[in-house]
Amino acid sequence: MAAVNSVPEGFELLSARLDCLCEFIVCEDNEQCWKLCGHSDNIKQAANRLREISAKALCEVEKIRSYRAYNEKGSMNLYSSLLSAAVKEEWTYGQIDQTSKVIFIGAGATPLSAFTIAKETSAHVICIDIDDEAIHHGRKLTHFLDLQRIVHYSDSDLKSCGFLETATHVFIASLVPEKLEILEELKSATRPECKIIVRYGNGLKSLFNYPLHADLLINWHVDSLNLRTRIYDTLILSNPKSTVNAAMVREMSAITR
Repeated sequence: MAAVNSVPEGFELLSARLDCLCEFIVCEDNEQCWKLCGHSDNIKQAANRLREISAKALCEVEKIRSYRAYNEKGSMNLYSSLLSAAVKEEWTYGQIDQTSKVIFIGAGATPLSAFTIAKETSAHVICIDIDDEAIHHGRKLTHFLDLQRIVHYSDSDLKSCGFLETATHVFIASLVPEKLEILEELKSATRPECKIIVRYGNGLKSLFNYPLHADLLINWHVDSLNLRTRIYDTLILSNPKSTVNAAMVREMSAITR
């Protein structure tokens, strides 16, 4: 593994370009322009190419940012602040607390959401990623932040994750392209009460996030957390049976009072 052990030239410029992309996709004027011309095949192809490039760039920037954090105490940037602003809404709406067991799929080398939730709620968190280098830096950063008691990295695939059966919440990162395939796997592997928090971006936000269309989510109870000022949108999915069961419990409790 050729782990990052220095800060390469161009890192600051690349990080700044990603910040510019974040500003671009949350701009209301750009959203209006996208509504007018976003259906063009040429625009769609260009958007797909930009997303692939920006996703790879962010993965590398996160590795370097992680390295800097546990070696040089590097500062955060606009992407980090915009991400953090969305996390609190997700964990509040998803009802995550100290009893929760949370899995992050596609956590990356700088899992700000995982760290924030673990630190603020004391939930037990497992980070999963397919990039060995990201796992290497993520583990080092976890120890640097003294979160190793409640945050752990796993290099196993989703099927081998023993934590999955007891998970109360599963996050799927916006940069994970195979969202539908993972959701299909989670449907049978998680308990009915487990909530799945899916980050995605359609339209203009697809320049920086992989898209997901809610009409393809069959046999899920779907709640949306979509704000124009967020760099991604969020769906909170739950098993319809668990929703019905919860309603029945509330109804029975009311009857027996």
